[in-house]
Amino acid sequence: MGMGRDRKTSCPYAMALGGDNMASEKWFRTSALASLSVFVTAAAPAVAADQTGSVGIEDIVVTARRTEENIQTTPVAVTALSTEMIKQAQVGDVAGLQRTAPSLSIATGAPGGSGFVYISIRGMPALNPGVANDPSVATYVDGVYIPRPSQGSADLIDLQRVEVLRGPQGTLFGRNTTGGALNIVTVNPTGDFEGQFRIQGGNYDYRNIDAVLNVPLVGDELAARFVYDFVDHDGYARNVTSNSELKDRNSHYARAKLRWAPAGSSWSATLSGDYNIIKDHGQFVGLAGVNPGASAAIGAINAATPLAAYLHNNAHWYNAYGVPFSTNPPVGSNYGFLTAGSRSAYNRLEAYGGNLTIDGEIGSVTVKSISAYRYSNAIGLNELDGTPAQILAAESAYKSDQYSQELQLSGELGDRFSYILGGYYSTESGRESSVAQTFGSFTPAAPAPNFGFSLNYGTVKNISVGLFGQGYYRLTDTIRLTGGVRWTWDKREVVLLNRTNLAANSCAPELLSNPDFIAPCSLPRSVKYDYPAWTAGIDVEITDGLFAYVKTSAASKAGGFNMRNGSAATPPFKPEKVRDVELGVKFSTSDNRLRINAAAFHSWQSEVQRNASDCITPPGALACTTTQFLRNSGDARVYGGELEISAVPWGGMLVSGNLALLDGKYVAGTFVEQQQFVPVAGANVSDCAAGTAVGSVRCSVVRSGEALPQMPKKQFGISVTQKLVTSVGELSIHANYAYIGRQNFGLFTADPRRPQAYRDAVAIANRINTISGYGLFNGRIALQIEDPNLELSVFGRNIGGKKYVTRAFADQLPTLGTAIDYIGDPFTWGIGATFRFGPKS
Repeated sequence: MGMGRDRKTSCPYAMALGGDNMASEKWFRTSALASLSVFVTAAAPAVAADQTGSVGIEDIVVTARRTEENIQTTPVAVTALSTEMIKQAQVGDVAGLQRTAPSLSIATGAPGGSGFVYISIRGMPALNPGVANDPSVATYVDGVYIPRPSQGSADLIDLQRVEVLRGPQGTLFGRNTTGGALNIVTVNPTGDFEGQFRIQGGNYDYRNIDAVLNVPLVGDELAARFVYDFVDHDGYARNVTSNSELKDRNSHYARAKLRWAPAGSSWSATLSGDYNIIKDHGQFVGLAGVNPGASAAIGAINAATPLAAYLHNNAHWYNAYGVPFSTNPPVGSNYGFLTAGSRSAYNRLEAYGGNLTIDGEIGSVTVKSISAYRYSNAIGLNELDGTPAQILAAESAYKSDQYSQELQLSGELGDRFSYILGGYYSTESGRESSVAQTFGSFTPAAPAPNFGFSLNYGTVKNISVGLFGQGYYRLTDTIRLTGGVRWTWDKREVVLLNRTNLAANSCAPELLSNPDFIAPCSLPRSVKYDYPAWTAGIDVEITDGLFAYVKTSAASKAGGFNMRNGSAATPPFKPEKVRDVELGVKFSTSDNRLRINAAAFHSWQSEVQRNASDCITPPGALACTTTQFLRNSGDARVYGGELEISAVPWGGMLVSGNLALLDGKYVAGTFVEQQQFVPVAGANVSDCAAGTAVGSVRCSVVRSGEALPQMPKKQFGISVTQKLVTSVGELSIHANYAYIGRQNFGLFTADPRRPQAYRDAVAIANRINTISGYGLFNGRIALQIEDPNLELSVFGRNIGGKKYVTRAFADQLPTLGTAIDYIGDPFTWGIGATFRFGPKS
């Protein structure tokens, strides 16, 4: 369906979008507020004097330590969201969790594609989609590790709870938990015939249909549960060059679970399978900066078609170059909604899997087995320059098959000691490919030969084995000791098949020069690592409702390989290691009307893995091709504090808030890299080696002064929910506001002996790569009718219409001459109806 097909406008550029942005946005916002007013007015005459809801905050049981515990007596910094919390906060996918927990930053989209999810906790990010490297935050669904960012974008529907675990979790959750873990638990089948059906609609032709059906097959012993979710909406932005939508979505998600729990037996088995597919017409990429002096190629393009006209944010051009920009730029006047890319982008992500969980008791020992398979395949074409000239684009594909098996043994020895032991094994086969094209044409209408072209292709096999154990000993009824250790063995095998287009079937030069090269174009490489994880702590129940703990933990993120052109000469990067000290206090009043949880931490990171960009120029090429690599980048320190408060000031009212303050830096002198360049005349390069290009040198540059990436120093959120009894049913009014502070997505330090113009461009790129903080306001009003069991709702997201940037990519500004950023979702609203059947809760 056409985007905004009913909108009317007299603005020619708005017509390209399908309507006047400001006018249509204002109309939508006014309509939403009007709907809210009508909704409240309809119920207001029947508002009863007594508020509804039990007085007290809901107790939540978590499995942050792989066993069920009350969150208030769990010695871990954890945020837990119940089904009701997820519904009220309008968290429909993993990205939406960012506004619910402190120290949590979630980026979506490039690199990789719009369906990719990159999670950072406590300033430990993962910004690379490759299958030969891993994230800093592990995602688990029903106890199954989800290995790739392309598999973490499924819709959050029919969940029992979501847990955000902050800090290293390596002992019980394994590798790739240096920042923490995300633990998602879905609802199991029950012995009741029940279900729900929901339909929603809104602006941008938003449509959502989901359904849940629980069917008992043999009494309470055997039951099945089915879940389906469909989401479709028009694009939030438009490419005026191709006249195509951007940031649209069409997705289907399905899950089925079968649970068998024989009567009179401690054993049970749960079989689960899920399928997810997401399609769109590309991400919204806005031109954020232009550097016409980066090369002769970008200079020629700019001379033929002044690129300043396509900047979506005029301030970037003015602040960078101090010159006036073109009058009436077609994109700048519609900030955040139009772009002028040269290619018709697309993304398609398919992921599915299944798992079998068996648990029961053998004597005094509880046994749990989790067998799982996960598959994902993501392909897409992403525009990376935001102009009608073919400056930079990449088509990529990432495929992963993983089999895993975990076995846990837990129990008690006496009345003071409990334990959990286990082992984990996984094998993953993957494939990664990307085609990067640089300067495909001088102008949109005048094609020219490709200046730089590369095919990055390789296969991967990852094997990981882990053994772990953790014990808990009660010194007294109120004091408990915790200790645990894990050892992990990893093996990665890759085969690089990278090529260039400079000659027929030509291999990438760095493959040809490697002694392990196998004709016609193959370079096998492998690496093995082993490393420990551990935890030790003490917790005390000081009084009834007051709990405190102190602990130290360590975890590692696996090492690996870069798969892209230019990386064969680069050694494999080592595992990233983190250890921390954390102090936590949890308090709740006897009537459960006030709950305060606080934590302070200090972490030490070594062999930090960070993205780095370089412009690789194969022999014979006319221009370089921008390529990103992962590498070890020295040591870092991160410290901070987190606060979560929930209160029930009166019946039916729940107020919650969270705050995180973070800071960190590289350890001085630990982040040093080699940079090759042609120095300015007269520069003292006596400490440098000769470079490989004519007139170039290779010098050591200290980069320890850069700010750590994806680590907002300030983050907070507040939510308010009021429930009232009316003559029609229960009225629920919810509002939340979430703010995330300024953060960067990659900085660079240029050697002072490089040309001044290059250093100026680097400074501009660093500013663009550092996005401003932003806050979003969301709201929801729902009326729950008892008979029939029907809920009517109206909701709004980004109600203030905030225009904000979610991430940026300006690494190529000094070399290719353009910088881009990604714009967040606009104001959206909708209405919905949910019908439920089965036993009343």
